Amino acid sequence: MSFTLSLSAPSLASPPSLHHLPPFFFLRNTVLKPTVVTRTRHQLFASSSCLAAKAATSPSETANDVVIERTPTPASEVVSSFYAAINVHDLSSVTDLIAQDCVYEDLVFSSPFVGRTAILEFFGKFIEATSTDLQFVIDDISKEDSSAVGVSWHLEWKGKNFPFSKGCSFYRLEVIDGKRQIVYGRDCVEPAIKPGDTVLAAIKGVTWLLQKFPQLADQF
Repeated sequence: MSFTLSLSAPSLASPPSLHHLPPFFFLRNTVLKPTVVTRTRHQLFASSSCLAAKAATSPSETANDVVIERTPTPASEVVSSFYAAINVHDLSSVTDLIAQDCVYEDLVFSSPFVGRTAILEFFGKFIEATSTDLQFVIDDISKEDSSAVGVSWHLEWKGKNFPFSKGCSFYRLEVIDGKRQIVYGRDCVEPAIKPGDTVLAAIKGVTWLLQKFPQLADQF
């Protein structure tokens, strides 16, 4: 009769002798004592209780309180997105790129546009006066600075250069409520009339007047 059957037989009054088992049986098997198992379970329960208490007393370490910090969009990408939105006449996308109290100067106009509302109104009129066939093309843009961006650009009509459309712009940006936004902008556009050396003569004449009558500077 096998060892397994002798263990399961209900007629045995006492456990069977193990002397008849081969020596390798004892080398391959390890008998776990119940007291060892019980103690291990208590240790695991105690460790779990400690971890639960630590999580309860340290909310900052729980999953619900983990805050993922997002790096604001680079300044050059904000400015590039601004031109891209104007090209497709998407004013809604421009809104988030401009700070509420932004100041925008287009030197073609006598005074700057102050505030997001006034700036969006200006670009709304610009979009109404043009079509998506007229595109801003960025020739060069600075990427090193996180708060200031310089851009040189020109306009193209259906892929061809638009006359008198070269320009350069400067933008200053700040992080507001986690978003990098434009707080100041200035556009300098190529003039349709190019006086050439006449400009130098005009500068010379104005300089002479200021030297003779310095109080005139207060009128500028």
